Amino acid sequence: MKLIINENEQLVAETVSQRIIELVKAKPASLICIAGGDTPLLTIEALIKANQAGEVDFSETQFVGLDEWVGLGRETKGSCIQTLYDAFFDRLKNVSSDQICFFDGKAEDLAAECARVDAFIDERGGMDFILLGIGLNGHIGFNEPFVPVDVNCHVVELDDVTKRVMSKYFDTDLPLTHGISLGMKQILAAKEIYLVATGAKKVDIVKQVIEKAPTVAIPATLVKEANTTLVVDKVAASGVKA
Repeated sequence: MKLIINENEQLVAETVSQRIIELVKAKPASLICIAGGDTPLLTIEALIKANQAGEVDFSETQFVGLDEWVGLGRETKGSCIQTLYDAFFDRLKNVSSDQICFFDGKAEDLAAECARVDAFIDERGGMDFILLGIGLNGHIGFNEPFVPVDVNCHVVELDDVTKRVMSKYFDTDLPLTHGISLGMKQILAAKEIYLVATGAKKVDIVKQVIEKAPTVAIPATLVKEANTTLVVDKVAASGVKA
């Protein structure tokens, strides 16, 4: 795993966005996954700015969602699909809905929903690039601690830590218990993984990801043996020994 420490979160976003731009220029039809949540928002803004300035063309690029809260749809502010569509997809030039595959957290048949997303990825030969944040408990997507590593898309019972911090995403308290997510098997098979963490809240988990051997207890450590780049700001990296 390659480690990049930037001065601040804006430079982290620029580092990641430039890599995505390079990839899309080299392979316009790349399949890219960008996590929802707070972590990627500055990267998304940098990509939108570049796209609107004509510096990168996403008209052939394919996108797949990382995860969603079971029971939520786009109408709920803070859902993954609402975040990604409002912040990113709807603002891109010349990108149509058939280029995007995103989980429907309100689907009646979640197994069929998993199979649909699996097929979208498989038909495109796997993911070329995935941008992941790191949860406080080390989860990536909704792959919580001790989740199976040999599965593709699946439904996961949310960890207590995730339930405790999830209120930051929503205007009201929601009784959410499960998530639907790309599985570790798919994530580890991605041709390129960028793992991102910024800020003081991520100091402890960044230290663990860097210093611990891969373990299912901390899912983010599992990507260390893949083609992974960890990009953090100085604050998040402050607990790591020089």
